[in-house]
Amino acid sequence: MAGTQPQPPGPGASSEQVEERSRWWWWIVVVAVAAAVVLLVVQPWAEHQTEPPPGSTPSSASDVPSTPSSAPSPTTSTPAPVPGADAVFDETTLPTLFVTDADLVAAVPAAASSPLQPGIGAGELPWGLPSGSTIEPASCTTAATVVADEPEAFDARSSSNEAVDWAQRVTVLDDGSDARAAFADLVTTVDACPEYSQVNPGIDGSSWVAQPAIEGQGAYPSIVQERTHQAEGSTLPEYRGHMLVGNTIVTWTATALAADADPDAALATLGDPSTLNAMVQARAQQAVGGLG
Repeated sequence: MAGTQPQPPGPGASSEQVEERSRWWWWIVVVAVAAAVVLLVVQPWAEHQTEPPPGSTPSSASDVPSTPSSAPSPTTSTPAPVPGADAVFDETTLPTLFVTDADLVAAVPAAASSPLQPGIGAGELPWGLPSGSTIEPASCTTAATVVADEPEAFDARSSSNEAVDWAQRVTVLDDGSDARAAFADLVTTVDACPEYSQVNPGIDGSSWVAQPAIEGQGAYPSIVQERTHQAEGSTLPEYRGHMLVGNTIVTWTATALAADADPDAALATLGDPSTLNAMVQARAQQAVGGLG
């Protein structure tokens, strides 16, 4: 537009006018050059690419579109095998599962109060109930006999003094599978039988009232329960436990003999049931280790 373009100085223009018009031309040139540079850089007419063309290789890691990282796949932990879960005992090796008098003295306060005397010896107690005896209710029979049918091998031991009677039985099944099934049946029976009695022909029987069994801690599956044993006019508190070791079920009973004592005080002389279970567990681990 002619009206906006600076005109060259006409004849007779003063030096100030000439200088001012020169400055205008200088600024116009600068602005024009700057505009050209911007247009060359930006190129508004050119198509912009926000992603590399197909087949091109990104020049740097920052050019690679980010993808969400996949979550780690869940892993299933395999339980550690129980030491001795496949152990096989027989009538010649089952005696190694019995705790010793030294074990009792070290773990049971009442056992350390006076010397222990042997009670039941090797081979003296046959498996099962005495001839003619029954358990009532009959559904609780295995709570007393441990297994329903005569096992492959069986033996028992006991020791006592004036304060405690310790009895232990080892029941040997054909193999580990039979023992696991028998132990599961035993646990079910114990849970279902908080009270049961042994009826003996011609003599007084015994009865037991039991608290719910708790799971024992250790290498081998086990349960422990608090019971009250009534026999021949006496009421005695005791702990009874069962443990699965390979193809055997180890059963133990610790009875406090202080008949006139408060039940809680009498139980305290036996120590904590977890300590009793730990003692039996430790002996079992040694027995398993000795199998070779």
